Amino acid sequence: MPPLLADVRAELGLSAAAAGLLTTGPLLCLGILAPLGPRIARRYPVERIIALALLCTAIGTALRGLGGIAPLYLGTLMAGAAIALTQVVTPAWVRAKTDQGAGLLTGLFSTALVAGATIATFTAIPFEEALGGWEPSLAIWALPALIGFAVWVPYALRAREPVAATVGHPLWRNRTAWSIALLMGLQSMAFFSTISWLPEILVDDGMSEGYAGFLSGVTQLVQMIPAFAMPVLAARRETQLDLLLVIVGTALVGLLGVMLLPDLSLLWMVPLGIGQGGALGLALMLPVLRGRDPGEVAGMTAMAMGVGYLIAAGGPALVGAVHDISDEWNWPLGVLLVMTIVQLPAALHAVMKGKPT
Repeated sequence: MPPLLADVRAELGLSAAAAGLLTTGPLLCLGILAPLGPRIARRYPVERIIALALLCTAIGTALRGLGGIAPLYLGTLMAGAAIALTQVVTPAWVRAKTDQGAGLLTGLFSTALVAGATIATFTAIPFEEALGGWEPSLAIWALPALIGFAVWVPYALRAREPVAATVGHPLWRNRTAWSIALLMGLQSMAFFSTISWLPEILVDDGMSEGYAGFLSGVTQLVQMIPAFAMPVLAARRETQLDLLLVIVGTALVGLLGVMLLPDLSLLWMVPLGIGQGGALGLALMLPVLRGRDPGEVAGMTAMAMGVGYLIAAGGPALVGAVHDISDEWNWPLGVLLVMTIVQLPAALHAVMKGKPT
């Protein structure tokens, strides 16, 4: 949606606030609906949940291509809700099916999240130009969801048992769950704030819009490597403090580089991508490592995404408000730096706890 937002606003006459709901709405869906995931996973086979969610994602995405305000918002909310359930129950399914390959599968999962965002960013405008409008450029993303649905249907038909879950884990009083949730929230806030405002920051430094968009795409491309590698590396360690230090340190180097030496921004996209992609991979893997059973994994994942995406939803607006007040970009970049730094104390308990026994 973000690359197409200007055209959508112009055609539908949306205010900035109304248009903002189209980008923050899915995040709010993830935050509000994620806690339902574990409850549903205890009642129905996860394979069926995923298959149904993929179908709903396809329908919601296709609705956005019909044109008009109502289908646009309805489709966004429908797809957002379905994606929320998928992201919550998938780690629990991974934990239930395998122990030895959990890091690899979680790495592939987090890499797919980043890859999807990267591909969509690069292709949104070319699809709009090739297909004749923003509506088909949005609707075409129903096709990958339909392919995913077709892949999962055989698993759904064979599945009989829900995830074996222990009901009643007091996760709201679980310090580890809160530590993971804060990491998810802060890294998501930094990530979504960065992709929302980085192009404009770079344009303000004198770059063309095309080159600024290219640099934003580069940092998302870089993120795919650590998003895959971080869960694999985390699964091989009793504690993950060293990984957390690398994540926070590299992201800080990237942001400081953009602030102090913007002429070398292409260089800074690499450490920024390593830090932010690695943070996503670690945040997704920690519930798998710390949960004592698949049910607790689902609970920790739901709490991480519920709390995390609610926190993240306010990030782009906060950075934008700081820019409005200061009328320059150093203070907003300072806010991004703070979002990154506080990930270290927030995640410290979760990365130091060690594997469950």
